[in-house]
Amino acid sequence: MALRIASAAIRPTFCRAFSTPLAKKYDLFGYEVNPDTSSYVAKIKKCEFYDDAGEVIVEMNLKNTPPDLETYNALLERICNTKSKRSEPVQGESKFCAMMDVLEEMDHRNGIKPNVESWNYVLQDLVSEKEFRLGWFAIDAMKEMKIEPKAELVKLNDENAAKAKNDQTDFPSSLRRQPPLTFDTQAWGM
Repeated sequence: MALRIASAAIRPTFCRAFSTPLAKKYDLFGYEVNPDTSSYVAKIKKCEFYDDAGEVIVEMNLKNTPPDLETYNALLERICNTKSKRSEPVQGESKFCAMMDVLEEMDHRNGIKPNVESWNYVLQDLVSEKEFRLGWFAIDAMKEMKIEPKAELVKLNDENAAKAKNDQTDFPSSLRRQPPLTFDTQAWGM
């Protein structure tokens, strides 16, 4: 009984001593974790192509420096604002898919919740690519998570949708030409 009382009295002091910012952190295998990501964030911000920024994340993991929210936001910014994945564009590359991969890694692998900055990079890319339908989904997802998207980006997304409707490009042309499934294409000479 006396041991329990002494343990209860010591525990708060002991826990505070090891929860200070100066305390070393260790991973599951007992290796020391380096929490200083500032040099990696600076490296990411200098990358010309977003594949290079992804390589910095790999380097961080190899050096046991887990990415934090600031690091992931720097990566999302690079994906959003660089021309391409590599110096030679990759056929079928999608910045949106790359960003969704980053958001998934943040949340599911590292338990870091994307914030308004994270989501606004995604929305900014969708607006610049004139992907207004995906923009609407991103806006709805943000609002569902109680994250308010930049009003300017919402307005620009709506303008993209209105322009597409005015130009009659709001409906994918590949679906316009596609006959219904029950349509007899041979009888109609198609």
